[in-house]
Amino acid sequence: MLTISAVQAMDDWSDDGWGDDWTDVPASPWELSGFVEAGYGARTGDDPAISQSSTLGDIRGRLSLDYVADNWRLDMQGEALYDDVIHDTQWTVRELALSFSPVDQLDIKAGRQVITWGIGDYLFLNDLFPKDWQSFFSGRDDEFLKAPSDSLKASWFADRFSVDLVWTPEFEPDNALTGERFSFFSPVAGATVAPDPALNPEEPSGSTLSTRLATSHQGVEYALYGHAGYWPTPLGVNDQGQMMYPGLNSWGGSIRAPAYSGLLNTEFSWYDSEDDRDGTDPNIPNSQLRGLLGYEREVADNLTAAVQYYLEWTADYDSQQSGAVYPEYSQDEYRQLLTLRLTWLTMQQKLNWSLFSFWSPSDEDAYIRPSVTYRVNDQWTLATGANLFYGNREYSFFGQHENNSNGWVRARFSF
Repeated sequence: MLTISAVQAMDDWSDDGWGDDWTDVPASPWELSGFVEAGYGARTGDDPAISQSSTLGDIRGRLSLDYVADNWRLDMQGEALYDDVIHDTQWTVRELALSFSPVDQLDIKAGRQVITWGIGDYLFLNDLFPKDWQSFFSGRDDEFLKAPSDSLKASWFADRFSVDLVWTPEFEPDNALTGERFSFFSPVAGATVAPDPALNPEEPSGSTLSTRLATSHQGVEYALYGHAGYWPTPLGVNDQGQMMYPGLNSWGGSIRAPAYSGLLNTEFSWYDSEDDRDGTDPNIPNSQLRGLLGYEREVADNLTAAVQYYLEWTADYDSQQSGAVYPEYSQDEYRQLLTLRLTWLTMQQKLNWSLFSFWSPSDEDAYIRPSVTYRVNDQWTLATGANLFYGNREYSFFGQHENNSNGWVRARFSF
């Protein structure tokens, strides 16, 4: 539930020995914070499709200014980013949202904000809010994987359950790979490409609507999800041959429960590709059933392990293959994925060793993300890591990015 914290009064000192008249001075309702960060990354090898070796060249500054009143708050985050990879300076508003509670059981947040839900770890089944995959693959902080959107979020809390409703007036897609920074496989070219100018898919102007019903009982969390909108990445092709975002509805659910000193979770979602429910149009992705099963626990002091099994079934697969222009590049009807996350905290939890790996036995490819983060003090944080791709097929989900493998370093000063 939204927390609109009241301004806390100072402690009520009553020690007569001080001999002074104390007056409670409320803390300021304003809160200012921010950071300056520099990052650099480069490919581990040559990419014939892109001459530039660097994959990350950021100098970023952020200012966050929040105002907290008794029954409402205003959150603002602005950023300036010089991106040396694309030689561009970007000024962005990451958050500008007003939160308030018109009645006791209802919270409203309106404006630009980052929204997320679901229980998958780097696997998003029912979370169809925008993602920034270019940031994810280039080594930026994980927080940039979740991209903001201009949305209205209403959350209603009853005694035994809660309901969230998110309306985004204008669809906002993922920041997918376009060829500016990373190459990708093109079935038309039959090879890995980095188009110049970069891809510019046709974006629909419609809205999206997402909802979640959540409850818990005896320590077990249950949730149901619904979404009406569009595929978040440009998986369709219009009559002019331009990539576009077909319509998509989804329904799903999740359960998370304690088990054997750890957490067991499962999530599923049905993707209804509403523009081609028969699965016969080769330019529209088919409907899919997606599911995962995961487990996480601490296996030693400060060492946590988490595993996930993910399955993606494509409906009407035979119809899709019979109509496909390039059936040899289609993914399997059943795409499987196994993930492993290891997190080890040392030096009084100032040093964080992390390894996340994806491995697909059906695609015969893998993606490994090792990283080390050291918190020097309250101001300075240093981090380094890599994004390593491997695949037997040039067109598979991760295999197409083998030449995008990269290493990166970052330094952040917070204030």
